[in-house]
Formats: sequence, C-alpha cells, structure tokens
Amino acid sequence: MRRAVAVVIAATGALGLGLSSGPALAGPDHEPAAPPPALVGAPPPSIHQLELEAHRGEPPAVRVAPPPYHGTAARPQRIVYGYYPYWVADLASIRWSALTHLAWFSIEIDGRGAVTAAHGWPDRTTVDAAHAAGVRVDLTFTLFSGADILALTRDPARRATTITTMIDRMEAGNADGISIDFEGLIDGTRDHFTTFITELRAALTARGHQAAQISIAGPSVNWAGADGKPEFDLPALLPQIDVFFIMGYGYFWSGSANAGPIGILDVDRTWRAATGWSMERTLADFASEAGPAGRAKIVHGIPYYGREWITADDGAPARASSHVGAVTYSASVADLTAGATRRWDAATGSPWYAWQASGAWHQVWYDDAESLALKYRMIDDQGLGGAGIWALNYDKPHAALWDLLETTFGAPPPAREGSRAAPVPIASLPFHDERTTVDAPGRWFNYYGCAPTTPEYGREWVYRVELCQPGHLAATIADDSATDVDLHLLSALDEDACLARGDTAIDADLAAGTYYLVADSYVKDLVTSEGPFALEVTFAATPGTACPVAPPDCDGGGCDDPPIEDAGGCCSTGGDGRASLLPLALVALLARRRRRRA
Repeated sequence: MRRAVAVVIAATGALGLGLSSGPALAGPDHEPAAPPPALVGAPPPSIHQLELEAHRGEPPAVRVAPPPYHGTAARPQRIVYGYYPYWVADLASIRWSALTHLAWFSIEIDGRGAVTAAHGWPDRTTVDAAHAAGVRVDLTFTLFSGADILALTRDPARRATTITTMIDRMEAGNADGISIDFEGLIDGTRDHFTTFITELRAALTARGHQAAQISIAGPSVNWAGADGKPEFDLPALLPQIDVFFIMGYGYFWSGSANAGPIGILDVDRTWRAATGWSMERTLADFASEAGPAGRAKIVHGIPYYGREWITADDGAPARASSHVGAVTYSASVADLTAGATRRWDAATGSPWYAWQASGAWHQVWYDDAESLALKYRMIDDQGLGGAGIWALNYDKPHAALWDLLETTFGAPPPAREGSRAAPVPIASLPFHDERTTVDAPGRWFNYYGCAPTTPEYGREWVYRVELCQPGHLAATIADDSATDVDLHLLSALDEDACLARGDTAIDADLAAGTYYLVADSYVKDLVTSEGPFALEVTFAATPGTACPVAPPDCDGGGCDDPPIEDAGGCCSTGGDGRASLLPLALVALLARRRRRRA
C-alpha cells in the first residue's frame, strides 16, 4: 500500500521523519517498559528530546493569529494540557474550548542556566490567541543531560541564575507559568531537583507571580536509582507545583522486541511476555505515591502519534525485526482512508493495522477516539487531575479527538454505582451479592494501607455499610480458579483507612459507624485477576447494646426519648427476619437531642 510515512535512519541513530499528513516526528520514545540490560541506568531519550533534536536548526514556524475566539462550549472540568512545539504552526486548528493549558515548547538551557536556543520566544501570537480563549500558557524549559541537570541543581548560584532567567523569559512573553522538562536524572539529583523547584516557587511568589503555575514533565515509570529512591520525590514536589505531567507514551518504542501500543492501557497473559508496564500500572504507582489530595495534580499524557514496525507476522503481539518510524494520528487516518484495515486489540485497548509489502509484514499501532476514551475513563477512575497531549496539531485537520475531549471533560463525570464516588449500599443484613470485576465501575484503590506492598490495582466494586450499634461483622468472598478478587474493610474511602484485608474472609469487631467493603482484583505477575465473585456479609450486634429507632415527630424542638431496642439485633428487624440498617446520621441526631435535653 502507499505509505504516509517516509523514513531515513542514519547509522548514528539520528532519525528524520517526514509525514504527508501532519507534522514531523522522530523517535524512539522515552523510557521503555523495562530497560533492556544494555540500557539499565540510561533509558532511551523521550520523544520530546528526539523531536527537539530532529528539528534543531529549523526556524520557528510562522504562526498566524486565528479568527477571534467565540467559543460557547463548556470549559473542561479537568486539566487538559497540550504541548505546542515551536515547529508546528496551525493555531486555527486548536479547539481552544477543549483546552486548559498550552505548554509552549521550548526554550533550551544548559547546565549553567544559560539559554542556548529560544526558538522564537516571545511568541505573542500564540500567547494572545490562548489568552483570548481563557487558556493558560506555560513556558517550557528543556534540559536533557543528566550530568548538566545535577550540576545545575546542586549549585546554589546556578539555581539562582536559572530561576531568574526562567522568570525573566516568562514575563517577557506574558506566559502564565513555567514548565520544567528536565529528563535523564542521575543518582544524586533527586534532592537537589526538589530544592530547585522549591526555590523556583519562592522566587515566583517574591516577584509577584503568586498565581503562576509550575508543571513538571516526568517519565511513565519513576525509576529508582542505585540508592533505591525514585528519581522524582513526588510527595516533596507536589506541594510546590500545580501539574505533574506523566509522559504516558513509550511502553513500546523504537528498540522494542515486539510491536505494540506505545500508550498501552493494560496487559493480559498474552501481552505479559512483551511488557510488564502499562498505563494501569503507571497510574496505580503514581496515584498511591501522590496520595488522595496529590492525585488532582497528576496529569497523564497521551500520544497523538503511533509507531510503525516491520514484524515477523501480522499477529499481536508480533516480534519486531526493525522500527520504521513514528506516525502521527493524522497520518494514520490517511492510511486508513487509503485502504488500510483497522483492527482492535481488546486486551490492550488499542487500534492497529497491518499489511505486507515486498514480502515483509508492517504493523502500525496508534491511538484514536475509541482507545483514548478508555484512557480518559481510567484517568477518571483514578481521580487524577486530567489528561495531557503530545502534541497539539498532530491530529489536524480532524475533529474526532477534539470532540472526544469536549464530551469527556466538558461536564463532571457521572458517579457510577459501585465506584468510590457511589458505593453500593448494603441496605439490610445478611447481604448477598454476585458480580464480576471484569466490568466493575471503579479503579481507584491500588495499594491498601493494611497491605501496602500487595498490588490490587485492578477493577473494583465498593460497598457501604452503616452500623448503628457495635457488633461483629463477617464477610466472605468466593471466586473461581481463574479469578482472584480480595476483600478489604475500610473506615473511610481512602487506601490508608484499611482496617482489614482477606483473600476469602474478613471478621471484625466494630463500633457503630460507617464502613466500606471493597472487592478488588489482585494483580498476579503484573496481570489483573478479574472475574466473577460472590459476596456474603453478616452482622451480629453486641448483646446488651442500645440501638435507636426512628424518633417520633418533634414539636417546637422538644422530643420525647425515642424507644430503644436492647435485643442485640441491628437496629430493627423486618418481617423476613433480615436486619435493616438505620443511617449513622440518625444515631448522631439522637445523641444531639439527648444532649440538649440534658
């Protein structure tokens, strides 16, 4: 078939890629799912770096002011953060109503904090267009040498020079914030980098930019160094920044042994042989490290591009004999229009297509509206701050991805019953329920405080039980041999509020209160063990304890003492002998009334 991609690969590894539909790309992508032995400690450079190098020496694209903005669509309810490289130019193709942040990419600096390339900044045309639509502009600063990053961040004088330069440039171009894209951190940099970000925040405040935002571009895996510590100290960084942008692409890259989705959603047993990392595992790790409040600052970046490999066959996953190049979304659409047949891999949530040319199989894995909708759903499930894009204009002139952003983030997401936002109420006891986690509505809980090293970031069902008197709660869960759904008892909707965990059963003596049971899918060998389960819950009240019933009508604020059941049942018993649960709010109400009467 006629290809939309022409590729030239030099012996040195430099790559130039021209596309007939969309801007040029170059790669390999950033960190692989697990660095091959020869690359441990030095993962391949990110697509941010490779594209910047591929376009080095090019003049900045000439940008023409778009028509006046008259958007009427609802603004995004989450962060939508798009990188805008200096080599792309079509401001009119950006649907501003679907965007919250534009990251102008980029100003290059060296290890002393000096600007080595400004690439056309200040760019008032782009900034004015964004501001007219209510979109923030972050000015991106790039440094891709681990040695230079360490030299800069550990030296107080260099840090001060760099910070002054950054703020001066931000002010000169009327940007709203600063984006830090420092990649390839080496051992010994972690704490110095945190100090640098802390000082940057303080300097912005001192210069009157209290509303300025700071974002950091980070890898899809927060790799640990020789000291065992992750390269980014996320708990220390998050209080100082507004966005931590995960570069969620590069799970399959130019050096991969297999062809596959660069932004892979999930893995099953078949794909496990090709990779152990996926968006699901990445978000579970980052979300748990960030904590409940910090999740709102996590933005997961998704690719508006894919990759082409020459493969052994047209199966999935297929062994890759060589990498051809990167393919923008626009180029993929052109291929499909020209006759390529779109396929769908349900295990990874990814579209792809394949063809034979001169006896060799070619595969292209990319993302489209269907696969991105699944990724956006996972962002919502994990309670993250939003989605990011590498890169704007890579989809022009097509509207599908913009339409998806507007429909997904233009309104608050629905609260799906059985998720953390809307637990299934256990209205009476004993309780029996049968479901499957294959289509469970939630995926928020990952690593529980009562078992912090046990991975349980698969799909989950959340139940709420309200006990109006103390007693003994027993819960059991049964599943089949191909499924491993575990049970967790929580005092609040937080991983650290875990009171007990059981593979098959939980027994707990509890005070009156509201509790949650989570049926969550265990992750075995990096694959979630989702499937059907049956849940049984019983409760025996502590004998002799008082349990309130509904109060009589009150007149003028005075109430007679309500009758009290003192029989050991849970509040009241229906005609079928099942205990019904009065809300804990009623217990609090009765307690307040008693205090007033006293």
